[in-house]
Amino acid sequence: MANRNNKQRSRVVNDTHCTSFKVCKLVKLPRITPPADLYAALNNTSPQNNKLYNSYVNFINYLPHIKKIDTKYYSVLFRMLLYLEEHELQLTVTRHNLKNQKLKHVSGKFRITVPTLDEDDPFITIGDELTIHSKDLKHSYDFKIINIIQKEVYVAISDEFPISQLLENKVDISFHIVNWPLRCYHYVLDNMCHYNLENLINPKINTDHYTLSKVDLDWVHKSIANNEEQKTAVKNILNSSSYPAPYIIFGPPGTGKTTTLVEAICQIRKEYKSKNILVCTSSNAAADEITRRLLHLLCHKDVFRMYSSRKCCSDVDEQIYPISNFINDMVIYLPKEIFIWKKIVISTFVTCMRLVNLKLQNDHFSYIFIDEASQNIELESLIPLVITKNRTEATSHVQVVIAGDPYQLGPVITCKKIEHLLGRSLLERLMECEPYQKVNNKYNSRYITKLIHNYRSKEAIIYTSNKEFYEGDLLCFKKENTHSIISNWPTFSEKTFPVLFIEVKGEEIRTPRASVYNEREITAVRVIVKKLMNSKIGSREIKGEDIGILTPFKQQKIMIERYVQSNNITVGTIETFQGQEREIIILSTVRSKIFEHNNKRHIGFLSNPKRFNVAMTRAKDLLIIIGNPHILREEKYWYTVWQYCEKNNATIFVE
Repeated sequence: MANRNNKQRSRVVNDTHCTSFKVCKLVKLPRITPPADLYAALNNTSPQNNKLYNSYVNFINYLPHIKKIDTKYYSVLFRMLLYLEEHELQLTVTRHNLKNQKLKHVSGKFRITVPTLDEDDPFITIGDELTIHSKDLKHSYDFKIINIIQKEVYVAISDEFPISQLLENKVDISFHIVNWPLRCYHYVLDNMCHYNLENLINPKINTDHYTLSKVDLDWVHKSIANNEEQKTAVKNILNSSSYPAPYIIFGPPGTGKTTTLVEAICQIRKEYKSKNILVCTSSNAAADEITRRLLHLLCHKDVFRMYSSRKCCSDVDEQIYPISNFINDMVIYLPKEIFIWKKIVISTFVTCMRLVNLKLQNDHFSYIFIDEASQNIELESLIPLVITKNRTEATSHVQVVIAGDPYQLGPVITCKKIEHLLGRSLLERLMECEPYQKVNNKYNSRYITKLIHNYRSKEAIIYTSNKEFYEGDLLCFKKENTHSIISNWPTFSEKTFPVLFIEVKGEEIRTPRASVYNEREITAVRVIVKKLMNSKIGSREIKGEDIGILTPFKQQKIMIERYVQSNNITVGTIETFQGQEREIIILSTVRSKIFEHNNKRHIGFLSNPKRFNVAMTRAKDLLIIIGNPHILREEKYWYTVWQYCEKNNATIFVE
């Protein structure tokens, strides 16, 4: 929930070029407020009804003990989870509130210095709101944030505000989250009862006879002809083999999930000219990637990329711009008369909510593709299903395709006591349902295909993840370089293995904002980067674009970034690197302490197996892990990779 798109930070929203021209009506969703006694229970205030108040308190305390969401209590339980998450988000935002501040007027905007604001803070973003309260004027004014530069927040001023009076007096400033996604999720819950979604949230095996077509297709991607799993998935999607249940593409890292999705869309377009397709993802980056690939393969007039009104034209790929809803640098939401002619529509889930007012026919979309399905909460995945149905019709004619990897990181939930419930994706829950379970150690390809050919990484790089998460099924098709990248380094001349564990016994230091950094590991990163920039991959010199530096902690990321800016190297947290890849990955683990909770020893943030899996699967040619093995091997996954490196003479101790 906290991983909202921050791409627009440090950019002023230009009202002329980034305003939404609303050709179709905007969706109006009511603000959702929890029941009074639940609000009292969350804020520890006086209840209206003591009995109801105590029931809410007991329920909230019991939530950590609920293992999964029973479909019988689906709506009620999810509603409560959303209330708790919004409450936690608001608490997080209020830590930035300010008292007795003097406003600064800069070029028609108020500039507010927020000392507590971190770089890339996920909770305060452009488009959020704040309230300025003047005690002297005894009045409050609401503003929208239009730009954020480091610790400076800028808000737009209209003519109606008494600028001079606000500048003369000290004011209090309070921040508020714009809970549009949460309101979308409440909308899904409000409307689920009107639609038959039982086959989606609780699918069953279809007893009707079905046989996979043996006729080969004219493959758009010729490589698919030699990949049985991809071929099976595309054919079954084309024939709606799992209908009315969703079809799942289980795509471990580097196995061609996006290629399979794009191939399926192209084959549908070739076979069924009249059928419409909706593609939804949780991020603009993923939606843009699919769009770019489709534009290389299909007629451009068939592809329509729908952006949010908060998207700025300057951030749009020039290749995508002509087929998007940007017209004269303004976002336009098309009226129904024009929209229905768009054959392939690509959008994020939340932007897709704009289609509600179009009141499309129940069978307008024949296929709905949900990509990055492990990265969003279940209710987010249901948005395209609810908004594209007509209440007057009882059945759905759409084949849903869900693609993702349940062993990679899911959505970020702010309220930790409900993370195990609200932070679980639809994909993860569906894979526990009967149609997607293994029988005799095999998946039923009518409902699910697991892609197993890894085209990204050398075999040694994916060894640990393959063993721990993918049952050893992954087959490596990455061509091995005969020349090791690090063989010409004097210290590492004997190290030819593509995974290197550099043992550094540094000390993690915690900042006032609770993030941590490790100076000795930062030094190690600097040394390694310098060596890499003087090395080659085969006969090609290594460039900054070939290198990615990962770390679990934001402060470590910030401090490393200061040293490598001139080299064009990407530095990021593990979360931000999900879905990305680089020839070389340097992973700084930072951790130097072992923690204990409920008599169980752990290494905190790094104990999350999904975080480990993402970190281990970004590299193509070389993975360098920097850390203290005596700390890391407390967790079995880290112990496995360290042991694997030691066995292959790929560990080195640095003083």
